[in-house]
Amino acid sequence: MGLVVKVELQGNGVYLAGERVSCTITLTNDGISTKTIAWMGAQLHCQCSHRRDLKLSGTTATILSSPVTDTTFVPNRDEPGMTLASTPTVVLVCNLTLQPQENRTVLYSDTIPAGGPPSFAGHLVQYKYKMTVGAQELGFPTRSVRIPLRVLTAPESLTCHTPVQSPPTGNPYLSPKEQQNPTLEEALHMLTTEASRRASMSYTLKSTYGVLGRLSLFKSSYKLGEDIIGSFEFSCDAVTCLQPNCTAHAHHIECCHNTKQTHFALPVPQNVTQSFKIHAVKLQWQLHFEFVITKQPPRELVKASVTPCLAGSKANLWQGLQPVAMESMTWNLPVTILPTLPLHQTHKPHTLVL
Repeated sequence: MGLVVKVELQGNGVYLAGERVSCTITLTNDGISTKTIAWMGAQLHCQCSHRRDLKLSGTTATILSSPVTDTTFVPNRDEPGMTLASTPTVVLVCNLTLQPQENRTVLYSDTIPAGGPPSFAGHLVQYKYKMTVGAQELGFPTRSVRIPLRVLTAPESLTCHTPVQSPPTGNPYLSPKEQQNPTLEEALHMLTTEASRRASMSYTLKSTYGVLGRLSLFKSSYKLGEDIIGSFEFSCDAVTCLQPNCTAHAHHIECCHNTKQTHFALPVPQNVTQSFKIHAVKLQWQLHFEFVITKQPPRELVKASVTPCLAGSKANLWQGLQPVAMESMTWNLPVTILPTLPLHQTHKPHTLVL
């Protein structure tokens, strides 16, 4: 079979920008002859791809300063679009000889670049984070494998920075030591505080006929996986709401005839993309409301729809009034979707063989 390079990602595959990513790389010689690995390297990079007729302002492509050959490690080789951010290439192995059935294990760890967009798979623009591991066996062209990563980003005020490194020692064979930097932990704490902050907000709903009612929300920022909870109060006799429809990513439809107060709970899925704005791309979440209203007061609807079931019986049969003159009213309310903690996300770990 020859040389086998197995890459196993540690963790659940979901990270916050500025967090360290680690993986275990196992090299195994399954052949019957000695194998020599000229080199093996790894890199983290973010790729931006968009539709050809779409022009994005403020984005620049990475230009290679050296010619590309079969033995060159180019992490974004044959990748569509451009590279927005990347880490320096780390050489993990150099001139390593493996005897038949011998294996070696190395650990690769690096920090995801901060300041970029979150992972996003849109129809026009896509941002994808990947870990690329490449290796060259002596006398053969370079082969590489890419592991997709899901990256969440904190708001601009909570942006994580890369760890602070100590001054260089002058010895290229010694890795610089990273100083303790609590920026990531502080961002996670502030993210939790921001999402749990409650500020009750009330909105008056008005139609062409007059005031319809009132909408109350407990806050305007929600984390992935959290429920958006609100309540309606229909206390106006001039306008009647027959059916409210609230949509974010989930749907809430309810028949509210003769209802003075009701509520809704819309869960925010964990697999969607958070709110963000970068370059010419802005992702904004909105609560979409649709109200089916009528000018007829509730007492007229009830009076016209109550009929006796049987002659001499005290039981009455309630039926909807037909026809009812009604119309639809729509309204959009912006909300902010924040990232959740990476530990609360689910993502299948990757084990790939080169």
